[in-house]
Amino acid sequence: MFKSSVIEIDGVFIGIVFQDGPDESYTFRAMHERVTQMDGDILPSYEDAVARARTRFRLGRCKPVRSLDAVRRYT
Repeated sequence: MFKSSVIEIDGVFIGIVFQDGPDESYTFRAMHERVTQMDGDILPSYEDAVARARTRFRLGRCKPVRSLDAVRRYT
């Protein structure tokens, strides 16, 4: 591993980006459940990795909103 950096978004550690050589692209390793789909992605620059991880983290895997009963029941 030639170079590595930690990525934190809003104070949350979400993963690392590393480079195997000076002319190699960057690889992302996910450490948070919201960015697991990015694990192993190869990106051209550190800035691209951070921007993509930030977007993925903020969108995340949103839990579905609990639906309310269509009819209210009064007793």
